[in-house]
Amino acid sequence: VELLTREGEIEIAKRIEEGIREVMGAIAHFPGTVDHILSEYTRVTTEGGRLSDVLSGYIDPDDGITPPAAEVPPPVDPKTPAKAEGDDEEEEEKDDATDDEEEVESGPDPIIAAQRFGAVSDQMEITRKALKKHGRDSKQAIAELVALAELFMPIKLVPKQFEGLVERVRSALERLRAQERAIMQLCVRDARMPRTDFLRLFPGNEVDESWSDALAKGKSKYAEAIARLQPDIIRCQQKLS
Repeated sequence: VELLTREGEIEIAKRIEEGIREVMGAIAHFPGTVDHILSEYTRVTTEGGRLSDVLSGYIDPDDGITPPAAEVPPPVDPKTPAKAEGDDEEEEEKDDATDDEEEVESGPDPIIAAQRFGAVSDQMEITRKALKKHGRDSKQAIAELVALAELFMPIKLVPKQFEGLVERVRSALERLRAQERAIMQLCVRDARMPRTDFLRLFPGNEVDESWSDALAKGKSKYAEAIARLQPDIIRCQQKLS
């Protein structure tokens, strides 16, 4: 296996971070995810927590990862006496202690975090109003959701928070798929609706409760059976909305 150069490592790091940005942008469109992170931010800033429990930094598209400059060894003064082995160990211990102190003190800048999360919170309110007034599929709501994603996606969450968001989305999708499978079983297995008909007619009507009513009033062989199962179909659809 060919070893990576420093430039290769940087390129892979950029791809990974861009992938994380894209996932964050997609997650921002999912109901409840942005609100959850905003509440986590409020919790750590009001209850004495640490910002580093929520985020580790930001991934802005114009951020460049530049390789460190090559270290040039300092000139050796022949008059300087050689260091004893014990002196080197003492200096290493001091350096380790300094590194530990810097690690404790480091973390996201609270002022920048307040600006970032404040902007996300303000846009969340605008988005919420657009969703309520125009509906999720409207041009207005979609534009505000995109604006929200643009503000949310640069936030680099710590693994625990990021994985928690992904799990929320995954669990919700599993519940939705379970309801869709239940509707398909009602239509295909119980009402004897051809599977090809279901796959052609159901997509796009997942939460349209009048869908089964139109089928029940149709002239197909399975119309009467759909009419009997309509309450169960609608009940499953309500769990999707």
